[in-house]
Amino acid sequence: MLKQIVNRRLIHTAPRLPLEKSFRTNGIKGLMSAEQFKTAWVDYQDFLNRNLTLKTAETEYEARSPMAIAVSTAKKPNKAAIFHYASQAHNNHLFFQQLKDNNGPIDVESTIKPQLLTSIKNTFQSFENFKNEILLQADVLRGNGWVFLVEDQNKELRIVSCNNDGTPYFYGRNQTYDLNNVFEFNDYKKLMKQKEDINNGVKDYSLPLICINVWEHAYIIDYGVTGKAEYLEKLFDNIDWNVINTRVFSNIDM
Repeated sequence: MLKQIVNRRLIHTAPRLPLEKSFRTNGIKGLMSAEQFKTAWVDYQDFLNRNLTLKTAETEYEARSPMAIAVSTAKKPNKAAIFHYASQAHNNHLFFQQLKDNNGPIDVESTIKPQLLTSIKNTFQSFENFKNEILLQADVLRGNGWVFLVEDQNKELRIVSCNNDGTPYFYGRNQTYDLNNVFEFNDYKKLMKQKEDINNGVKDYSLPLICINVWEHAYIIDYGVTGKAEYLEKLFDNIDWNVINTRVFSNIDM
């Protein structure tokens, strides 16, 4: 008797956020209305995963996570469409996963793991300077994109700005430079250095700790076309540092 073999395709779906039920009903207190949340997470994440499923069907990427797909396609220009949906899906999840309701003023520094807080202060001189710098980088980013606080293999912190669908995991696809705008000679030299590193197989071990969403659909419903700065200022007070603490490499059980 012949056995019937049933091929099952992997369907990429949006992961469930810990506070998603509340966010869908009430929005994110102090940051987003329920309508804005639906657009920026529910609808957009569904759009990304649906297209990622279509683009990866019957390919080697079909059963991989968005992060794994983004990392493995980052160096392959002919996989740009797959990279786009994978990178966007992963970045958007990182962003919404770290959000909580703003229930009033708290001592933020007391909620941050001492090692991480010390690293932030050593790098940026103070926590307030860090806040101002990462929000400034997000505010001056032209167009759409993402801004990350990353930790490298030397456990040093830096801010990485990524235009459009850039990823923090590979410097060659950070897309830090917007080639549609004025491009200075120093930027050109840095870009050539990146190309040299890629050709020499230099690894990138960046680990994103904080993700700032600077895509217009993340704020335009609630804040309008000129409300980016207001959105960013409120956003910082909705970051759940308990989530950020778990992203630090030193806190991973080995």
